[in-house]
Amino acid sequence: MHRRVAQTAAAVMPHSASLEYPWHPDWAEPVVEGPVTNAYADIGFAPMNSPVQSIIASPNPQEDNVSDEDEDDLEWELQNNGLYSGSYSRLLLLNAFVPIFAIVIFTVLALLPDLVWPIAELPSSYPSSFPFPLPEILISSAFFSLAHLLRVPLFSLTALILPSESACLASTFIHVLIANGLRLAALVVLQVRHTMDYPVPTCQDPAFRTVWWLSLNFAEVLAAIVQGYEQLALYRDVMVPEGRETEFLERLKSGSLDEPDPALENSHSPQRERESFETGLEDGEARSVESRIDRGLEKLLVIKMRDELEEVYGVPVIKIPVFISCLQRFNSIFLSIGLTLLLSAAYLRSPLSVPLSDVSDRLSSSLPVTVQLKGFLHSYAGSHMQSYDSSYIPFIITTPLVLLLHASLAALHTPALLPRVGVHTAAYVGVLVSIMTFFAGLAVWRALS
Repeated sequence: MHRRVAQTAAAVMPHSASLEYPWHPDWAEPVVEGPVTNAYADIGFAPMNSPVQSIIASPNPQEDNVSDEDEDDLEWELQNNGLYSGSYSRLLLLNAFVPIFAIVIFTVLALLPDLVWPIAELPSSYPSSFPFPLPEILISSAFFSLAHLLRVPLFSLTALILPSESACLASTFIHVLIANGLRLAALVVLQVRHTMDYPVPTCQDPAFRTVWWLSLNFAEVLAAIVQGYEQLALYRDVMVPEGRETEFLERLKSGSLDEPDPALENSHSPQRERESFETGLEDGEARSVESRIDRGLEKLLVIKMRDELEEVYGVPVIKIPVFISCLQRFNSIFLSIGLTLLLSAAYLRSPLSVPLSDVSDRLSSSLPVTVQLKGFLHSYAGSHMQSYDSSYIPFIITTPLVLLLHASLAALHTPALLPRVGVHTAAYVGVLVSIMTFFAGLAVWRALS
C-alpha cells in the first residue's frame, strides 16, 4: 500500500520548479457512475457509530439552530462514511480563481521586462514566421513535458532497489537533476551566449528577455491546474448538499441510500444520461449482475484513488482552501523564474558557454582550432577572456546550491513529509523560498541596481 501511495505521489506531487500538481493521465478517466450513495457501504463497510446518532434520533432533525459541536459531529459522520458536505458546483466555481490568478500573474510578468528594464532595440535571429517568444515557450514546454513524464518511471526504477519512502526521495532528487539540466540545455539549444551583446549577464542584454521567457513555463502551470480539477472530480459523487446532512444520515441509517435522490444527482452528467438510457431499455427491470459488478469496481477504483490522495496530502483535496492553491501557483511561477535566472547567469559567466567562434575569430585562421583555443586562453589571460576563466567559481557554487534548494523544497512535498508538515505550511515555506529565489535571480542579472 505504501508503495502504491508513493507511486501516486510521483505523479501528483509538484514538479521541478513548481511544487504543485503535475498531471497524471490515469486521472482523466470518467468518475464513478450511478446514483449517489454511501461509497463505503456499497462495498460492504458498515457505517460506524458516532455521537451524531443522537442528532438523528432527535425529534427535530432539521432545526435551523444547530450548535457548532453538532455540525462537527455531522461532518465527522459524513466523512466516516466517505461523504462530504458541500456543493460540487460551488467548489468548481471557487477553484476558478486559480486559473484566473495564474493568468493575471503571467500577464504582469510578460509585461514586466519592457516596463521596468526597457532596451532601445531588441534584435531577433528568428524568422518572421516563428517570432520571439514562440521558440522560448515551445522549448520550455517541451522540456517540462519530458521531465514530467519521467517522474513515474524514475520512481519505478528506484523502487526496485530501495524501500518506498527512500525510493520516493531518491526519485525526487534525480528528477530535480534532470529538470535543472534541461534548463541549461534550453540555453544551449537557443544559443543564448552566441547572441549576447554584453560580456556578462545584464538585464540590458537581449539575452535577458530570452531567459525570462524560458522561465515562464506555461505548460507547468496548465498541467497543475488540469490536475487540480481532475482531483476535485474524484469527489463529485460523494458531496452532500448543505442543510440536508441529517436527512442523508437518516437514510444512511435506514439503509435506503440505494434509492436515487434527485437533489443529490447531477442531471447533466454522463452517468445520469446513461442511467436514463439503461432504464428505458430495461423497462424498469433490475440491472444485470455484470453491470452492477462493473459499477462496483469503478467505485472501488475512485475510492482507492481518493484514499491515496488523502494519504499524500494528509487532508481531503476538497478541504484545501482555494487561497492555498493560488499560493501554489504563485510559488511554481516565481520559483521557476528564480531558478532559471540563477542557473543561466552562472552558466553564461562560465567558459563552458563561450562559443568557439568567439575564440577562433581573435586568432589567426591558419592555426588549427584546438591550438587557437589553447593559445588564446594563455595569451589573453589578462584580457577580456580572463573574466570567463574566473567565473568558473560562480558556476561551481551556484549549481549545487540551486539543486540543494530545489531538492529540499521538492522533498517537502513528498508523502513522507507533506502529511506531517501540512499543505498550508509547505505553501507558506514555498512562498518565502520562491520570492527569495526570484529576487536573487534578478540580482545576478543586475536588474535590481
